[in-house]
Amino acid sequence: MFNVGLNAGVSMNTLKSRILNPAFTSVYSVLLSSPNALGGEGRPGLDRDLFELTCIEASLPGSSIATVETNRDFHGIVERHAYSRLYDESIELTFLVTLDSNYLQIRYFDYWMKFIVGEDTYTDSQLANKVHQRAKYPDDYKGGMKIVKFEKDLGSGGSFGTNAMVYNFIDVFPKSINSVPVTYEASQLLKVTVSLSYTRYFIDQTLGQTDDVFASRMFSSTAPGIPEIPFLTGIDSNFSGNGAGYANALQAEFSSAELFNTYQPFSTDFNFDF
Repeated sequence: MFNVGLNAGVSMNTLKSRILNPAFTSVYSVLLSSPNALGGEGRPGLDRDLFELTCIEASLPGSSIATVETNRDFHGIVERHAYSRLYDESIELTFLVTLDSNYLQIRYFDYWMKFIVGEDTYTDSQLANKVHQRAKYPDDYKGGMKIVKFEKDLGSGGSFGTNAMVYNFIDVFPKSINSVPVTYEASQLLKVTVSLSYTRYFIDQTLGQTDDVFASRMFSSTAPGIPEIPFLTGIDSNFSGNGAGYANALQAEFSSAELFNTYQPFSTDFNFDF
């Protein structure tokens, strides 16, 4: 009898656990890293927190396999053999422009592009006249970027090291800033879209990651996601700066082993350092 591979006896519990917990597109973070040489007078600083919060649209990159065709080796057969992996030429990020930051989402990438072609050494009055451009060395203007895809339950149950996928981009720099239309018609949110070029990307093999830049907030009694429980007040004064110190502070705050096991500190075994 021919076996078609059908399994009619799948239990509902198995079905629910496998397909009824999908991933969502609206839960992600974009972490930028400036080139080390990017500096000088008038440079807008990189506010990673602000850029992460205002990046309202990104995309997980794609790739393909380059192949070469061989024919006539065998009668009537055309074979294709892989020889290289090809990556998308660029990735686009869309940011909300914030007034309190003095339009940082536009100014920062504009300055980065000026730095690439050597315009950052001129004042605005000098740039209004004749100007020459001389591109800097690639190592000076290329930075890094990570896109972290996670879900809403990240950190639930006292664990911050699961359900995360990290895309690491190599040799990143802004290729273009799309035009930003302004009009006297009905007002809308001001957005800017930046196209970033990169050489390649890879996905971390670890199951989860935490960001050292933001990890310290996870140990604050006022941090988002920390239950507003009276015994958490004053913990920060006993916090020594690491998970063990935070755990000791919690344990000293109350003696109930059951309560202590319920509110364990988050794990900080991994980091997002560039």
